[in-house]
Amino acid sequence: MSVLERVKVTLGTYSDADVRSLLHSDHKKIRELAKELAETQSSARRRTLVRELQPLLVAHSRSEEATVYAPLMELRGSPDSRSAGNEGMVEHNLADIVLGRLANTSDTSSDMWKAHAKVLHESLEHHIKEEETSMFVKARRIFDRSELEALGRRMAARKITAKGSVRTIAAKRER
Repeated sequence: MSVLERVKVTLGTYSDADVRSLLHSDHKKIRELAKELAETQSSARRRTLVRELQPLLVAHSRSEEATVYAPLMELRGSPDSRSAGNEGMVEHNLADIVLGRLANTSDTSSDMWKAHAKVLHESLEHHIKEEETSMFVKARRIFDRSELEALGRRMAARKITAKGSVRTIAAKRER
């Protein structure tokens, strides 16, 4: 990430509607939850953290895939953009699998559960760092300010729909 991009992210100087602001805001919360999930010792707190992280991460991932990755992958003559979009999709899929295993395992004190939590945290850290360093720069080169804000509005709307879907699925599972 360029120094200017890093300052913009840190200080929040992107407009509120800019997709990068929305992504950064989600990333901050996802990082906090994943870190606590990997470090906490309480089984009850682990279950609570999974219930908090799962809808946030799934809504973030699905909305980002549709509003950011899809346009990147559709760019003709830009193999780097297509590659970034495809890699992001794969990384999201892997996070879904690991988080799903955490959510579906009742024994949160097992070594395997702890290993899944640690790997999830580490892979999310890697993914977020990569996005905020290279993808944010690519997005700025490819999209102008109004396009970034339009992507942000689309992402925000999709997140609301995705969160509702995740909650409905979770409620059915609990019945």
